[in-house]
Amino acid sequence: MGIVLTRREEELMSFLWDYGEPLAASEILAKCTERTWSDQYLQVMIRSLEKKGAIEPCGMLRVGNHYARKFHCLLTKEEYYIQLAENHGVNTSLFAKAAVTLAARCPVEDPKDLLQELEQILETYKNED
Repeated sequence: MGIVLTRREEELMSFLWDYGEPLAASEILAKCTERTWSDQYLQVMIRSLEKKGAIEPCGMLRVGNHYARKFHCLLTKEEYYIQLAENHGVNTSLFAKAAVTLAARCPVEDPKDLLQELEQILETYKNED
């Protein structure tokens, strides 16, 4: 079944994916100004995401006289949405063909960059087998 996120957890994950660097809760509260999460609610979401295997601690940040854990994502936004599609019965081989077709239609500044990215993705999946 994979990781199932609540709407609020998905909002937090979306922020972490977009930010792209590990963050502590205090940094999330300071940088994610479009959300009005309380510190207590954010801690609940972080514990839930950690329990679900969506994030994990990856370092420490000194905040005043104490230390706070920093977290990073264990799955990418793309992996999460592919997992959602699979959970809803989307044919993954059809999904893959559609993704390749969309990538081919997408305007790119340098096609070599697109090819290199696709080769890296294929290499990753090849190494997982």
